[in-house]
Amino acid sequence: MESLPDDIRAQLPPSIPPRSSSLTQSCSIAINPISLVINECITITSAMRKNARWAQSGVSAILGTAGDSAPDGGEGISLISRLGLRTKRTRTTQDNPLMTGFSKLRLDLAECRDISTFDTVSLFHPFLQVIRSSSITGPITSLALNAITKFFSYRIILRSSPRLPLAMQLLSSAITHCRFEASDSSQDEVVLLRILRLMESMMCGIGGDLLSDESVCEMMETGLSMCCQMRLSEMLRRSAEMSMVTMCQRAFELLKLIEPESSLSTIEAMTSTSSGNPGSVQMGEPATVEPNSTPVLESPKPSTSEFTATAAQELADDPYANIDLKPYGLPSIRELLRVLISLLDPYDRQHTDTMRVMALRIIDVAFEVAGVTIASHVSLRNLAVDDLCRHLFQLLRYDSPQILQTSLRVSSTILHTMRPHLKLQQELLLSYMISCLHLRADIPKEPGVDPILYEGVPLTPKVLSRSQSSVTTGSSSGTSTPVPVKERQRLGMEGGQRGPDARETMVECLSGLTRIPSFMVDLFVNYDCDVDRADLCEDLIGLLSRNAFPDSAAWSTPNVPPLCLDALLSYVSFLADRLDMPSKTKPNYPTVEQLMEQRDKKQLIIQGTAKFNDDPKKGIQLLVEYGIIDDASNPKSIAEFLRNTSRISKKLLGEFLAKPSNKDILYCFIDSFDFTNKRIDTALRELLESFRLPGEAQQIERIVEKFSERYCEFGTKEVANKDAAFVLSYSVIMLNTDLHNPQVRNRMTVEQYKNNLRKVNNNEDFLAEYLEAIYNAIKGQEVIMPEEHDNQAGFEYAWKELLQKANSSGELFVCDDTSIYDAEMFRATWMPVVSTLAYVFASATDDMVFMRVITGFDHCARIATRYNISEALDHIILCLSKISSLTAEPFATAGSDSTEIQVDGSSITVSDLSVRFGKNYKAQLATVVLFRVIRGNEHLVRSGWREIIHIWLNLFANSLISPYFSELQDKLDVPAIPMVTPGNVIKRNDPKDSGIFSTLSSYLSSYAADAPPEPSDEELESTLCTVDCVNSCNLSEIFDNISALDSGKVQYMLQSLLEEAMLLQQRRPFLSLRDDFSNDSQLIGSSGGRAVSPEFATSVAASVDKHNVPSFAPLSIYVLEMATCLVLKDAEILAVLRPKLMTTFIAILANADNVYPVVIGRAICYMLAVLRRVINEYTTAPSDEKLSDIKRLVGQIFLSVAAVDNDILKESGPISASGIVHCFRSCPDNIKTILLDAPEQAFWKTLESLLDNPEAAALIFEVVEEITGVLDSDGEFRFNNERDSTRLRLIHNGANFQAVIDLLGAFASAGSVGSEWEQRHDHRSGSIRRLGRSSTPPITNLAASANLNGRGDSGTQRVASEGVDRRNYSTMKGAGAGNKHASEDSLRGSTTINGKRMTAAEVNAAVAAGTYPGMQRPYADVVERAVKAVKMINAFRSQVTDLIIELKLERNDGWTTFWFPVLDGLLLQCLNACREVRQQAFGSLQRTLLSPELSATYDDFEWTAIFGTVMFPLITGLLRPEVYQSDPRGMGETRLQASSLLCKVFLYYLERLSEWEGMLDLWLQILDMMDRLMNSSPRDNVEEAVAESLKNVLLVMSSSGYLVEPGQAVGDDRRLELWDQTWKRLRRFLPPAILDSLPGSLPGNTHIPAVDVAATGEVSSGSAGEGQVE
Repeated sequence: MESLPDDIRAQLPPSIPPRSSSLTQSCSIAINPISLVINECITITSAMRKNARWAQSGVSAILGTAGDSAPDGGEGISLISRLGLRTKRTRTTQDNPLMTGFSKLRLDLAECRDISTFDTVSLFHPFLQVIRSSSITGPITSLALNAITKFFSYRIILRSSPRLPLAMQLLSSAITHCRFEASDSSQDEVVLLRILRLMESMMCGIGGDLLSDESVCEMMETGLSMCCQMRLSEMLRRSAEMSMVTMCQRAFELLKLIEPESSLSTIEAMTSTSSGNPGSVQMGEPATVEPNSTPVLESPKPSTSEFTATAAQELADDPYANIDLKPYGLPSIRELLRVLISLLDPYDRQHTDTMRVMALRIIDVAFEVAGVTIASHVSLRNLAVDDLCRHLFQLLRYDSPQILQTSLRVSSTILHTMRPHLKLQQELLLSYMISCLHLRADIPKEPGVDPILYEGVPLTPKVLSRSQSSVTTGSSSGTSTPVPVKERQRLGMEGGQRGPDARETMVECLSGLTRIPSFMVDLFVNYDCDVDRADLCEDLIGLLSRNAFPDSAAWSTPNVPPLCLDALLSYVSFLADRLDMPSKTKPNYPTVEQLMEQRDKKQLIIQGTAKFNDDPKKGIQLLVEYGIIDDASNPKSIAEFLRNTSRISKKLLGEFLAKPSNKDILYCFIDSFDFTNKRIDTALRELLESFRLPGEAQQIERIVEKFSERYCEFGTKEVANKDAAFVLSYSVIMLNTDLHNPQVRNRMTVEQYKNNLRKVNNNEDFLAEYLEAIYNAIKGQEVIMPEEHDNQAGFEYAWKELLQKANSSGELFVCDDTSIYDAEMFRATWMPVVSTLAYVFASATDDMVFMRVITGFDHCARIATRYNISEALDHIILCLSKISSLTAEPFATAGSDSTEIQVDGSSITVSDLSVRFGKNYKAQLATVVLFRVIRGNEHLVRSGWREIIHIWLNLFANSLISPYFSELQDKLDVPAIPMVTPGNVIKRNDPKDSGIFSTLSSYLSSYAADAPPEPSDEELESTLCTVDCVNSCNLSEIFDNISALDSGKVQYMLQSLLEEAMLLQQRRPFLSLRDDFSNDSQLIGSSGGRAVSPEFATSVAASVDKHNVPSFAPLSIYVLEMATCLVLKDAEILAVLRPKLMTTFIAILANADNVYPVVIGRAICYMLAVLRRVINEYTTAPSDEKLSDIKRLVGQIFLSVAAVDNDILKESGPISASGIVHCFRSCPDNIKTILLDAPEQAFWKTLESLLDNPEAAALIFEVVEEITGVLDSDGEFRFNNERDSTRLRLIHNGANFQAVIDLLGAFASAGSVGSEWEQRHDHRSGSIRRLGRSSTPPITNLAASANLNGRGDSGTQRVASEGVDRRNYSTMKGAGAGNKHASEDSLRGSTTINGKRMTAAEVNAAVAAGTYPGMQRPYADVVERAVKAVKMINAFRSQVTDLIIELKLERNDGWTTFWFPVLDGLLLQCLNACREVRQQAFGSLQRTLLSPELSATYDDFEWTAIFGTVMFPLITGLLRPEVYQSDPRGMGETRLQASSLLCKVFLYYLERLSEWEGMLDLWLQILDMMDRLMNSSPRDNVEEAVAESLKNVLLVMSSSGYLVEPGQAVGDDRRLELWDQTWKRLRRFLPPAILDSLPGSLPGNTHIPAVDVAATGEVSSGSAGEGQVE
């Protein structure tokens, strides 16, 4: 055993029984063994005497004496002689020798005391005589056989019995040469059956290992003869076969103890010396016996040892005769295997199919017992590798089911046991079966099964594609396949259309092979990754996958699909079981990297050779690009590739090499051959097998010429030179054509061939023997490519070629103890496996199938996870998602079709999806399996997130999952994601109220109300099933796992979320028919709703189609919020994935016209949440880089927001504003400055755009206060500490200053909505005051009639208000009628309002305060903010000087940058329709214009622009009709205030203006303004007021000496012109009465009354604070 190779020793069983162990049952006996033997003798002799032939036997046969035998058996004298009498021979001595033998045995046994010491040869002798005698009848022979069988069974014959080896040989010879008279056929078969039983006992008993090789061969030959004799009964032949199986088991079991021979010479020596006679160990091949044959069982070789009675007697008489025979061993076993294999020859007509089946069964047992050991013995392995496989592969084409089944069984067993030695044979077998089982039909489309489930199943195996390519190009696959495609089918090596049963048998064989440990891995490593081999692993998986589909049963049997499915499941189970196997690299095995490099190279070669077969030139270029060929200009490199590859068309190769342009390549190609010690025809044959010889003579000549030159380089003595070699080579080609062309009738003879070649070998003749050998070789086998052989000779030649190539094909690596290649194998084969499992899952109905497939999915997921094969996991997710039916468009099943059932505080939403899904058990199972696969493997999911997100959206759209999925949602500071509002809400008090009457009542009431009926009990039950299924998926655990992913893993989910977010904007919208979603407040609150009418539903649906409303808002919000939470998870993910998220948000904002406003608002909030997180990262670890990043991010966000249409931002206002407020408040001051300085004033534009929304305006105003500060009681900005004092520095630049003024102005302008209430208040004030003085209650409530609580004249609100007022009036009237004091109250001037008694004074006070019932002021908050905004604008006047100084601005720039925005802002609000705002603006404007900061700041006259830019535009605006009509009652007063303010400002700056050259022009413009005011509206008494103001101005100017009479201004042209122009203008518009009252109106009047200038230019302290102008 030490000489056994390590791999063989490793495969041997751990313990082998000793050679003497018995395989049969033996028992002890209760009687004396000697008595038993004597009884058997008496039984046989008794039966013989009853036969006529032995009826006259002597008395001695009965008495137990033998004629010449002495009683003592040792002294040789008779009893008579011992008595002293003369001896005389009697007749008894002449008895038959058969009878005498038994008598002699009985006599010998009489003196024996221990049967174990009795000579075995003597014991067997009389029985063997009976067995060999041809005169004995069958029953007597049967008795003899039975007796010997008993001897073995009862342990009468022991291992220690004398001369047992010789006795065993004699017994073997006797039973194998048994002869008896034929009588009854049944009796004869009993004899044969006993012979079989005895041979079996001998082989398996105690003396079985003592048999010689010759004996074993004879016994096996006898058994085979019985198996093959067709005249024998079926039962006997089957019994013979069973006995042969048992004996072969014993023989091949013994083989395990035999040392493997070192070479073939060893076995030849063992065969020649096994029995002392050379060549004696041989078995004749059994042949069928004709029905009329004799029943004599006789060996086909009668010359073998046949012992006569005399010889036997001599051996028996010689106590020392003991021949030492060598026990049987390898020679007999080899001969047995050879004979069995020879019976398989399909071309031997003497052998029937029955004989072949029998031989196959026995061979199968032999390899089952000792297949591994057979492989370790060279002689036996050669028989299996060559003859056995050759016959097996030819038998596979048989249509006989038995032949096919047994052939496949033997093939499978051989592959199980000796695959390492059958690399090419295994490839041929598997390729054949794959080709046979390939379904030439597309996968049928089944309803309800998505085609994507089976898109990964290959429709054509690669081996078939390669074969078809070979047919097209006229080539075979060369090294990989020894027989061409077009003939493989006829030769039994190419797949064809086999019958259903044959296909099932082949599938069973393949299924069994896949269960061999590491079988699939071995295929992948040794074939798929080998350049010259077929992709057997991929093809086999593809074949099993395709045949696992139900439609394959139409071409085979119903058993084929489950068999293939079971094989696939076993395959993935095998890989899953090996996951924990250590990944060790075995010595001399390729590494994974080397293997993958080979596989990649193989793919490149396939592509390159395919291109070469189409266009050789382009093919070589492509191979050079791939690096397969070093250089296109290197003929040696090209020739080496063409010589070694197996995928080139041989026909095309011959044409390519024969071209003159490729002469260098041809020479290098031929130079690669080694013709050492080869005859010229053999060398030429080797060359022409590598390519097909072209047909043109010149091309042939070019090839032969180079061949001759190369052949002569090896110095053959038979050929003189290359010229002789050329002629001889050409003659071989011509001879080949002459001898094998069917069109040639007169074939060339060998003599003619010799004559044709005379004197061409350098003027000498070739040796006659040499030419005869060439002639005979060509005649016996045509020189032609193997693929052109179409007969048995072609097959034999191809098989010989396969064996030759097998020697150089390399070692077959067995990977049973390493899993390093499993990952790459699964990566190459997972697609068809997963697709098949998905298709079967989708189409199956059996629970067991479901369970097996689920297990398969689990295994695939485990394997994919372990080996990081994300594509496999993604496809599993895709398939299961499709089966779950939850990946449909989310808007197709939610919203208006759903109904919310509320019972005892809990609710459940019934929708089409929940009902349909609850009824679909398969979909529920797929969903559970899906999330079971995902759970724990989230890090490996890539594209599968798309399907997962679709499922989440569908569940969310149908209220089956919560919108809360992450703790990070709490940090976004946004409202919860709005749930989809159901179309109907039904409240039930009793959940058990579901009887038929209740259901009928619900249906009828729903029908009467034209609303959908309530869900039925079945629908509720289905929905509950859906809820349970979703709960069992443990989605929360998956969300938790997602939150633990790093940036590299989470980016795939984020990408899918963002893609889905963009797709949601493009899909057809879905609106809930309950509300038209425009903001979060409408989206929230899905529990308490009202049913809607179909008309309303139709109208909403019509509006959706008409306006093309964008996608469903909650789904978009759900996706965007999840994406935002992913990015905000940690700093690493934020840095890596933020750009993708922001790009999506920007794209959504850019497409704002097609997006829900609430989505826009949410997107803005999410962007700001990202900004806050980036700012937090900066504050934690500040750096210039982070600060620059913040600036870029701020620009991105606010530029995108500012580009959104204002109307859209208005609708998204509240949530957007809240996000801005929170972001701004949480920022440090330097970041706030960045926000304010956003490019293109984007931040300010965003704030201004949100002001139109009242709720947003309140929030934005908080932002403004954060920027500017809060006002104190004095109207100045209040700073509580040093930090607060820096707030105004945020706007210390002109752009921001202008922006904040504009924003405050917008707030102030929004206060104009208070004008309507003020005007109605004016109208009602008088009426209510009269009501307080009247004794009669009001007929109607004036507040209701004026609709002060509403925002318009809405009919619904008006009716509601009037209804309330009427009730109030009834109450008041009833109270007045029923109260005896009512008249008294009236007399005392009191009244009762809403049950409260109020006096007239109280009524007037309530009216003035706006607290009177029904007079509460709408938009009070808006007006209040407007007033506050005006005050804040005014408060900036105290900061302007500091700003100018801090920024170091020129005085001119300071006016333009700071003063003008303040004055302009106040100016605009002086035109505000709201009286309160307007008054505050006037007061603020007056204080600003008259403030010392304004004039003290400048030394020049820049401040004079206040008239042209402030006062004059103000009066011009007040004079516009539309401004006046906005508040007719209040605008007149405002005009008066404006005229007064103009005069006061002029007088305030009069002294400084007197020094200004433009004073005259300014004064004239003032007079023009006064003129326009006086003529504006006579009803407002403006004329009198303006005149009075003008009079005061003139008096001041006169008293100050600026306006003097001409007489007093002699020589002063400026004063003269001022006087003259003033009176010209005054006379133009002032009435004469007023002119007369003016100073200087009378000639010579020099008296000027005193005027209090200070009083004229000051504001009353009592009203200044309220904005009233004195």
